[in-house]
Amino acid sequence: MRLEFRVLGPLSARCDGREVDLGRPQQQAVLAALLLSPGQLVPTDRLVEGLWGEDDTRWPKDPAGQIGTHAHRLRRALGETGLLVASAGGYRLAVPREAVDLFRYEAGVAEAVALRHQDAFRARELLVAALGAWEGRRALDGVPGAFAERSRERLAAGRFAAVKALLDLDLTLGRHAEALEPLAGLAAEHPQDEEVHRLHLLALHRCGRTAEALAVYEALRERLDGELGLEPAPAVVELAERIRHGDAPVLPRRLPRPCQLPPDIPDLVGRAALVREAERVLRGAGGGPVVTGPGSVGPGPVSGPGPVLGLSGPAGSGASALAVHVAHVVQDAFPDGQLYAGGSEPAAVLAGFLRALGERPTEDADADELGARYREALAGRRVLVLLDGVADPGPLLPGTAGCAAVVAGAEPGTLPEGAVRLTVGPLEPHDAYELLARIAGAERIRQEPEAVEEVAALCGHLPALLRTAATRLAARPRWSVADLVRWLAERG
Repeated sequence: MRLEFRVLGPLSARCDGREVDLGRPQQQAVLAALLLSPGQLVPTDRLVEGLWGEDDTRWPKDPAGQIGTHAHRLRRALGETGLLVASAGGYRLAVPREAVDLFRYEAGVAEAVALRHQDAFRARELLVAALGAWEGRRALDGVPGAFAERSRERLAAGRFAAVKALLDLDLTLGRHAEALEPLAGLAAEHPQDEEVHRLHLLALHRCGRTAEALAVYEALRERLDGELGLEPAPAVVELAERIRHGDAPVLPRRLPRPCQLPPDIPDLVGRAALVREAERVLRGAGGGPVVTGPGSVGPGPVSGPGPVLGLSGPAGSGASALAVHVAHVVQDAFPDGQLYAGGSEPAAVLAGFLRALGERPTEDADADELGARYREALAGRRVLVLLDGVADPGPLLPGTAGCAAVVAGAEPGTLPEGAVRLTVGPLEPHDAYELLARIAGAERIRQEPEAVEEVAALCGHLPALLRTAATRLAARPRWSVADLVRWLAERG
């Protein structure tokens, strides 16, 4: 049984995808207090104060008894034995933190904050995903009691800080046009928050609205002086002076640099010649001639707006793994990003690529329009596109100078005429031995050379099958290689 709880909005619970009836508001208040301390004992007196306040004259006749009643009804509603436990002096809800949306949200925010100076783009992605967990503007919406109210205030302050951090990252990434409207809204909602006003001034200035930025600053200064008798914070004053004297430059929009490559394969063996060949092809991005060597199928020298490399072979040959490895090897030659797609319809992939490149495609755009915008977004950039198992790769190929594509598993006739095709076949016997030794252990493989040869033959010397067999052997320390041979033979 899988339980999931939401507190970032109206309190709710789902059991195996089914909505759970959480009962009356006071019963929900007890659940909220337990959810915010999952797995921990919450004393009964804290639950009483959280629900009815610290003034005991306002408590009901038997507050501890009422808490017990609410707990009993919650236990029955949630339906899992041992989930809500009554202990001496309190109650404990035995759910993992990751079952509560609040803790997943806080983990995402913490990771984003830690990354904001090292990888602003990734930090922004994490913040957007974290803030997307909120439903509405109020946590525990509709839940009564002092505890719920205090929690709402705390979580609202944390959300406000996260939104400010997101908008700050927008300005760091050159997204001042996108940040301007939400910053104006925040400035109106929080007229005395000077950090919001500083960001708002900067966004206005970078959007070319310098006179408006200075007018907003003067209005802020007069309001703070009239209401609080204070000057704006030094950082705001300094920014206004720099804007006034032309010392705050208008930054160009910084384009995102997506990195969508799957993880590299750590135990790739026997493909050195193919990797060198692929590297020669792909580092020719930009229109220079590409000289191919033995092992390629198709045209000889390739020239044009961007090389396309096709890798194909029988099932289990590892064409996909090789494509990923090659993409990682040449990643430094494509500093503007790497895109990846496996399957899916071209229109859906194009829309995702455009979003990763910083564009905002409309929902009703067709594949032709998306393709045109895609090529326009790639113009002047050096981006590598990795496609794996895409039935029709043509619309997804960059087709622009400086970019390149690696296509794994493409059917004959689906690649352009100028593409370079490399065939990925079975491993040589010594390479199959090396792969088995790396995964299952060199000493173990060395002791049974004849059985190792049989394993390799039963797997057709195909790396995907060899890797699966070696992983099974590694997970069974009492098996010999001969045991693995018998197991493979029984299964054909």
